[in-house]
Amino acid sequence: MTGHVVYAVWLNWGLLYVGQTSNAERRLRDLSVGESHHLGNTFPPEIWKRVVVIAWPQLAEAEIPIRTFGHNEVGLGLEHRLQAVLHPLANASRRTVEGNWRSVDWDKSRSVGARTGKEIDELFAAVQKIWSDASNSSLCRVVHPADLLESE
Repeated sequence: MTGHVVYAVWLNWGLLYVGQTSNAERRLRDLSVGESHHLGNTFPPEIWKRVVVIAWPQLAEAEIPIRTFGHNEVGLGLEHRLQAVLHPLANASRRTVEGNWRSVDWDKSRSVGARTGKEIDELFAAVQKIWSDASNSSLCRVVHPADLLESE
């Protein structure tokens, strides 16, 4: 997959992380080795159950939001909405400047993603539909890292 995507990583016991990128070919390669991303260092890919990637710009519902907000803002909006609905573990807390942890309150966010996310209901519904049945979409890839490790 190339270009803009939203993606998620699961462990055996639940959803770990939801993210988005404008450079899928790089991010998805780097993600699993901890290069330019914290997730692979904190939770090694050997313990990941699956990774789901959705190429959302290819959906018909993406045309108007892309024209209105642009790819980057729409990607951030989808990421925010997915995190707010799914509460992935690694996205649920943030470090404070003092080094402590605080819970993320997605409803109170004033970020670009939060603002844009409120404006893309039809696209978000289309992404959620693919999310709930990833095996039935050509716009989605599901990878099981353990299977890749076994084949080596």
